[in-house]
Amino acid sequence: MAAIDRTYVTAQELKEAIAWAKEVGLVTMENGYEFKPLNYINSYNDLDNPDFDWNREEYILWSTPRWFDRWLWLNCPLEFVKDRLKFQYGDDDLKEFENYVYHNPKDNVDFGKQHYTFIKVPKWRFCKWWMSHGRRKNPWPGKCIQLTYMMDIRAPKNSDNWGLDYNIQTDTWEEKFGLMPTTPWMNGEYIWQYYHNRIPNKKSIIRELRKWYIPKGYIVHIYNLKYKGLNFDILIK
Repeated sequence: MAAIDRTYVTAQELKEAIAWAKEVGLVTMENGYEFKPLNYINSYNDLDNPDFDWNREEYILWSTPRWFDRWLWLNCPLEFVKDRLKFQYGDDDLKEFENYVYHNPKDNVDFGKQHYTFIKVPKWRFCKWWMSHGRRKNPWPGKCIQLTYMMDIRAPKNSDNWGLDYNIQTDTWEEKFGLMPTTPWMNGEYIWQYYHNRIPNKKSIIRELRKWYIPKGYIVHIYNLKYKGLNFDILIK
C-alpha cells in the first residue's frame, strides 16, 4: 500500500498534533536516522507566523511516507491519526507495521563477501579521454552536468521488491517505499560527485560497494546524466 498523500484535520486536531509533536521532539529510528515529527507539520503550516489563520475549516496536517506511517501507527496516541491510518491501510499492512524488525545490513552473514560483476562499462571510442578528463575535477554541483553521475540499485527480476533507495544521513541503502527512511530530496539516488572528487571507475565503485550490504542478485546502476554510453551496471553475486 502506498503512503498517505495528505492528512486533513480541523484546527483543534492540528493544535493537538502540534502539542504532541513538540512533546515527542527528536525521534531516532532503528537504523539511527533522526527526524522531528513537528517538521512534517511545519512543512504545511507556518506555525512561526503570529498571524497564522486558525479559523479555516480544514488544514493539511502533513504528507507522510510509508516508514513514517509505520512509526505513527506504533507511537502516535492521537485517535484521528490512527483512524486515518486504518482508513488508508489494510489489516495486513498494519500487521506488517507491528511485526517489522529492523536488521542491520552489516550484521548479515554475507556482509563483505559479495562479488561484483561488471555487466556494462563505458564503451565510447573516446571514453578513455572522457574518463581521464572527468577525473581532473569535481563538477558537482557546478555547470558541468555531462560529467555528473547518479547511482541507483535495482531489484532482481521477478522480485516483489522495487529496489533500494539511499539514506544520506545513515549511509545505508533501504528498501524503496519500505519501512525504513531514505533521502526524499535526492529521490533515493546517490549522486556520485556529491561524495567524490572524481567520476567513477571500476576501482572506486567497488571501494564504495564494499561499505554497504547489498543483497545478491541486485544490480547497481551508475549512469551519466547526459550520455548513456558512459554507464556502469554491476551485478551483486
